[in-house]
Amino acid sequence: MKLMLSFVILSFISTSMMTAQDTTETSEFEKFKKQEEQGIRQDEQAFRQYTAEVTKQFDDYAAEQEKLFKEYTGQIEKKWGKSNVKTSTKKEYVFYDPNFSSRKSIDFEEGKATVEILVTEVEAKNPALIQQKLKEQIAQLAVAKGGTDPLEKKNDIKPEQKPIISEQLAASDGKPVTERNAKQFAEETIKKAEVTQEVVTGKDGIKRVVIGVQMPLVPDHVKKRATEFREMVKKESGRFGIDITLVYAIMHTESYFNPKAKSPVPAYGLMQLVPKSGARDAFFFANKRDSLVTGEYLYIAGNNIELGTAYLTKLFTIDFRGVTDPKSRMFCTISAYNTGPGNVAKAFTGKRNVFQALPKINALTSEQVFAFLRNNLPYEETRTYVGKVSERMGLYDEWSK
Repeated sequence: MKLMLSFVILSFISTSMMTAQDTTETSEFEKFKKQEEQGIRQDEQAFRQYTAEVTKQFDDYAAEQEKLFKEYTGQIEKKWGKSNVKTSTKKEYVFYDPNFSSRKSIDFEEGKATVEILVTEVEAKNPALIQQKLKEQIAQLAVAKGGTDPLEKKNDIKPEQKPIISEQLAASDGKPVTERNAKQFAEETIKKAEVTQEVVTGKDGIKRVVIGVQMPLVPDHVKKRATEFREMVKKESGRFGIDITLVYAIMHTESYFNPKAKSPVPAYGLMQLVPKSGARDAFFFANKRDSLVTGEYLYIAGNNIELGTAYLTKLFTIDFRGVTDPKSRMFCTISAYNTGPGNVAKAFTGKRNVFQALPKINALTSEQVFAFLRNNLPYEETRTYVGKVSERMGLYDEWSK
């Protein structure tokens, strides 16, 4: 009886102590929560203020870029004529010499390179002079690393470490064109290539002649470029835990692995990041701080792949984390990379709220989600995009192992 009484007393004391401990812990936890919430509010206030400052930096940067680009195209138009203004796109790199008397372009999608010279009508009648000028430009193209175009110079864009089309041009003996055999390659090209001529009138009123030569890249030029970035893609996809084949397929579709890619948005580099939106979100996701991200920064391949991979991860793990089927989530992520998560949600519900779209997405199989996106996304480009990226992931299966 005494033993039972002792046990009951001990149990009561123990229970009382646990209750007191629980109360203390609860009190401490509530205190911690309040401090945490207060800290978060303070952080959010500071972040909003910092974001406003960075937003102004982005706006100033965009205005400066627009001004420089207008001056640049004005210089081109002055000599080449209004209908002959040609600038870089996401799949074609175009660069001029300092006085805009020649230009070179590389079409990474079609797999061809072109050199063009601008001469007077008198010079155009001198075959030896024309051949010499064309050969010089072809040899320069073969080893060009970028960074020499007048607009690149003004933006302090650094050259690549290797020639942009390294191992993508082949001499007659099948060997890759390098600095050592570039002049020989130019001689061979002039002998067999078709030379085109076109008379143009510049905005300055002077008639000139555009003389050009085109040459093909090697058949596997896309894979050769992709190979250059394998280590970077492996590193960043491993760091963020995202499917490596998805990163390759996005790069392939966005730029055909053109490190100098630029679209009018403007979006820059291999994974076509827009400084004020996707690049900014990605930088914050990867570095936990806001910052101005410029074209100069995004033209550096390592930076571009880091932020492109970070943005894909953000879309997959945050924006569409409520999509239960992994394949469905991937299709939504691919679409959002091109058009933004709000437009993906809008395709399902008519509203830009992703959370509200989740029930409808989760009610479908992954095949149905894919078909729905292909038919209902707001832009034709994005409807095609989700199909292209999904298909191209298979091209890089061997690199995922």
